[in-house]
Amino acid sequence: MIDFSEEVISLVQKRENLHPDDPAIQLIWNELINLLKQDEESTILFLDQCDKKYLYWISEIFEELSAEFQSRAFIDCLLRLQKKYPDLDMEQDIEYAIQSIEE
Repeated sequence: MIDFSEEVISLVQKRENLHPDDPAIQLIWNELINLLKQDEESTILFLDQCDKKYLYWISEIFEELSAEFQSRAFIDCLLRLQKKYPDLDMEQDIEYAIQSIEE
């Protein structure tokens, strides 16, 4: 059986190999969101251990994950990742995550 991390990585690799205008991107995003939203704790553990390349691609759906989780734990995770990889501009994602809790 494929474990959580392997499934996420597989989806990210599929996404990475698509042309930027490929409509299949939305399908992969949906699959990724559905997978990651199932268990916030597993998602945060994965993101904390994720390398920069995969994090870059997953960051495309941070806004949707923020809306799903609406949690301080997810915001804290994004803040840790921003500190770990400052050149991945995640400030807007963090702002959105904070707003999703406040609303």
